[in-house]
Amino acid sequence: MASTLNRWLTGLVLIAALLWLCWQMISGWQVMVAEFDPEQGAFAGSVVCADCHADRQRSWNNTYHRTMTQEADSGSVQGRFEEQTLDYYGMRVRPVQENGKYYFDYYDLDSGEKLNRVNVDRTVGSNRYQQYLTYLPQDGSYVRLHYLWHNRDQRWVHMNAAFLGPDGRHFDEHIGVWNQNCIFCHNTGPQPRMTNYEQMVETAARGEPVDVSRDGRYDSVVAELGIACESCHGPGFEHADRARGFWTRMAMRLAPGRDPSIVNPVRLDAEHATHVCAQCHAQRMPLNAGALRQWMEKGPSFRPGMNLLDHVEPVFRHSRAPVAGQEDLFENRFWADGTPRLTAYEYQGLYQSPCYQEAELSCMDCHSMHGGDPAGQITERNRSNVPCLRCHQEFRQTRALTEHSRHPADSASSLCYNCHMPQINYGVMAIHRSHRIEVPDAQRDATAGRPNACLNCHLDQGTDWADLALGEWPGHASANSTERADGNSGRRSELSTVLAGDPAQKAVIAWRAGQSDGAHLGLERAWMLPYLLTAMNDIYPAVRRFSWHAALAILDDWPDGQAQHIHRQLEGFDFIAERNDREALLRQVLAAWNSLDKSHWPLPPPSSDLQPDFTWPAGLREQLIELGRRQDKQISIGE
Repeated sequence: MASTLNRWLTGLVLIAALLWLCWQMISGWQVMVAEFDPEQGAFAGSVVCADCHADRQRSWNNTYHRTMTQEADSGSVQGRFEEQTLDYYGMRVRPVQENGKYYFDYYDLDSGEKLNRVNVDRTVGSNRYQQYLTYLPQDGSYVRLHYLWHNRDQRWVHMNAAFLGPDGRHFDEHIGVWNQNCIFCHNTGPQPRMTNYEQMVETAARGEPVDVSRDGRYDSVVAELGIACESCHGPGFEHADRARGFWTRMAMRLAPGRDPSIVNPVRLDAEHATHVCAQCHAQRMPLNAGALRQWMEKGPSFRPGMNLLDHVEPVFRHSRAPVAGQEDLFENRFWADGTPRLTAYEYQGLYQSPCYQEAELSCMDCHSMHGGDPAGQITERNRSNVPCLRCHQEFRQTRALTEHSRHPADSASSLCYNCHMPQINYGVMAIHRSHRIEVPDAQRDATAGRPNACLNCHLDQGTDWADLALGEWPGHASANSTERADGNSGRRSELSTVLAGDPAQKAVIAWRAGQSDGAHLGLERAWMLPYLLTAMNDIYPAVRRFSWHAALAILDDWPDGQAQHIHRQLEGFDFIAERNDREALLRQVLAAWNSLDKSHWPLPPPSSDLQPDFTWPAGLREQLIELGRRQDKQISIGE
């Protein structure tokens, strides 16, 4: 009898325990799936995320997103604050470090009088270059200073030379207010908190001038400096709070992705996943005046998982800027066919692509936010044709690939993205890959005044050649001759664009000339030097720099050190030095170049129009430069 009673009691206890366990699991599930309004969500910070997601936190910690904005200290500052003398447009600046603090000292170049000492309070960027901000307590703003530190060149560069504009601009032209621009994409949970928005609206309504950069007042805050977890996953306080309960945490592990208080972009559909990236990688405008006020006071209303187009209007070539007298501000940020030609328009390029429109390709199909090289966040596997072959399986076999690309399967020219996503976008002192996935078309590109994928490698050929070559592909028809937007000859080499093109074309082609994945190497590229040495005297500092780097790369590639003395001379070139100093050095380089024995070199290609001794025929150089001058335009990159 006692044993039976014990069994009954044991059974009841087990049933009660099971019921309690089920109740706890149901309660935990209900907490996990409870409704959540992301617009009301609070930010927790990446430190809280690390409690449960230590591996993801470590991988994010290695990215350049994390270090996009930092307080200026010995752990973040990359520039050499060693009191170098930086002279530019009548002003002398010395970067100084004292007692663990960083400063820019400003002097009058003529008198040598010290004018001001400016604190360096924050840094922006940590990969290719780093910019510096100072805090102005009187209006609560952080202001971008005049010089950036360039990591590749290991030197200071005035901001006027970093953007795609000509010589002769004002010393202060690229002084920018962080609170009204940079804060939105370079930080997590940004709130500009402009304190005098209504006052400026009233001033403008009275017909009085308003300069937001000068007149704006701020009390800005961010949830976290830099681009942290919650920029992509949404405000995480509620998710972290829910996860503190053991049973809710168990439910999260058993059913990942069911908690509406947090977003995993990989689990979103292609459109909404892409919108997570596009909140920054798409230049955009608020939808209306009310949305603009929201932006400037409370920050963007978009949260990951939402439809971005309900919150902003992405900028395209036809978009009209809400700035009196500058309504066409955005036009020059795109090639004439509407393809973006600057960075920060990656979404616009992808949006224009059939792969996105028809095959639902998203950013996450190529990029990995927690893996791969931090520069680009692309895994080694995805640097191959793997992402494209997921849909285009007919090219998996080597024979099919080579028949399609007309190049060896193991060459750079058989990598899908080199032909279908060519490097034609200008960034700050760098050239980037287009995110408009499209079929190469020489006639279209010539008419649009943009570089062509084939000619990016075959710089010794012209657009007529590219048109005929592409006409051999199934479905392509050759026009037999091409009409270039810049007025240059379609039979002349693409490299001539470094003189005859517009500033963006010049920058792209000068950069491409220095790459080693082109159709020619070694002395086969010697003919490029007359073009590049001429472009080193361009009126655009960015073009001069790309041309200089390309010339050095070509000389590095020559056998037996035949041009070491020219290389040494070129190393002393400063693309933002005074014009007279630059031209004096270039005259020395040209004299050395002309003295070289070129009789045993490969002849210049016919399309170069150079003479057999590598000299210019009468009038050609001046003709090409004049074509380029007709197209000179300052291109506002919008950063």
